[in-house]
Amino acid sequence: MLGLLYIVLSSVFFGFSNAYWKKAIQNTPFLQVIFMRGLYTTSFFGLCYLLDLRWGIFEPWLGALPDFSAEQLGLSFGLCVFSAFGLFFFVRTLKTEAVSLVAPISSINVFGLLTAVLFFGDSWGMNQTTAIFCVLVGLLFIFRSQWQFASISSFWKALGGSILASFFWGVSYSLFRFPIHWLGVLPFTFLLEVSVTLFVGVLLVSQKHSWQAIPQRPIQVLALCIILGSIFLHISYQSASVTQIIFIGKSQLVLTLFFSHLLYREKLTYLQIVGVGFLILSIYLVV
Repeated sequence: MLGLLYIVLSSVFFGFSNAYWKKAIQNTPFLQVIFMRGLYTTSFFGLCYLLDLRWGIFEPWLGALPDFSAEQLGLSFGLCVFSAFGLFFFVRTLKTEAVSLVAPISSINVFGLLTAVLFFGDSWGMNQTTAIFCVLVGLLFIFRSQWQFASISSFWKALGGSILASFFWGVSYSLFRFPIHWLGVLPFTFLLEVSVTLFVGVLLVSQKHSWQAIPQRPIQVLALCIILGSIFLHISYQSASVTQIIFIGKSQLVLTLFFSHLLYREKLTYLQIVGVGFLILSIYLVV
């Protein structure tokens, strides 16, 4: 039960960050925003890791730091870089295309479910099939009235970027259980943030990106949400199944709608409320 609570808490912070990305990347280079956010999160988790390594400050909550091999570290780093592609495609597509398609499609974690079944032997029965159906119907109701694009090419660009984000995030987030077990929660979270920041840094250098002065407050808010969301999510891997994490994580969409209403005064329509009901039903079926 505690693991499920951690998933809900992580969904609160990730749900807010999903809505807040719109503010953070508005009129600013999205790669620079991701990189600056990464500097904050990497510094925080790096400091926590050093404190835990030296004095075992977080051991009562996270357990003792395990010993790991160079092979396990290399595989973990590769998986972290793989997941960084998900963030890249999500934010890049969100920057130029319709949010109403990018957010829901990127959150349909069919790839994650298939990975959980193949690698962890998670059960798949009628409840899971019905839950997938409820997710799809819920997303259709929530975003049906907003699916408007200037052209067919715009639609396919948004769809392609969203599916790529769903693929990289879905597979990697399901496989995160391995490196979390190998490295421990704090070392893995630190490695993940380092990997994402390095990945984006390489992109900035390769594209010869000109650095701009951008507001730091939105980036700091994003970093705080990522820090808290990551802590609760990665701890949940120790006591919850991957399937539960995937479906309960769907509450992020509900929370994103709520926070969007607060931040941007977006009104909830009747269809959106019905869609939220289907998402909640999908969570109930799996839990």
